Amino acid sequence: MVLTPGGREGRRVLTALSTELAKHFRLLTWDRRNTGDSDLHFDETRSDQAIWAADLARLVRALDFAPAWIAGGSAGCRVSLNAVLHDPGIARGLVLWSASGGAYGSQFLGFSYHVPYIVAAQSGGMAAVAETPFFAERIAGNPRNREYLLSFDPDRFIQVMKRWNESFYPDPARPLAGIEGELNSIRTPTLIVEGNDDIHPAESSQALAMAIPGAKLVPSPWSGEAFMDVLTG
Repeated sequence: MVLTPGGREGRRVLTALSTELAKHFRLLTWDRRNTGDSDLHFDETRSDQAIWAADLARLVRALDFAPAWIAGGSAGCRVSLNAVLHDPGIARGLVLWSASGGAYGSQFLGFSYHVPYIVAAQSGGMAAVAETPFFAERIAGNPRNREYLLSFDPDRFIQVMKRWNESFYPDPARPLAGIEGELNSIRTPTLIVEGNDDIHPAESSQALAMAIPGAKLVPSPWSGEAFMDVLTG
């Protein structure tokens, strides 16, 4: 099984869940680019969703892990779906929760993930970006990220953030934010746990289950914030 964290979190946020799953699976957890202890890397030609998906597919192939159960919640849900759309052969099955979507959820995530860093770069250049809590943590976990970040052109960085933000624009034709591909092309057995908060509304999980042929949707066994607390460890 491959487990991808939500948000911009590193693999350690899922330690509790990983510990339990490792009792039953050969388990792979990972830090995506720009998360956890991994290197920073800003690519203006693709969204971060597409970058992570391609990285995950390559990682599974390189480690001879395919076919695997591909699992994740929230951002991990998006990455898992995009990875299987990118390379269907990596997956034995999909296990997904906290499907992000809806106008409010998409707008909230796009703003949270990008706008504070655009504003920092506009007001104080890359030095100000480095001082934000998120990037300060990336530097603390991987000191070589400081040189990369400070050497990056602020105007180019702003354009990257704006480009990545576009993947979170609400789109009535997409059941959830950040998906780059046709969900009805997925033939992988898929289990979806219904979301139940403003960022992961039940409607997004329901629409996702309708879009993926044969997907099974199960109700959330938790309510509100308890749902996220349990599944992110």
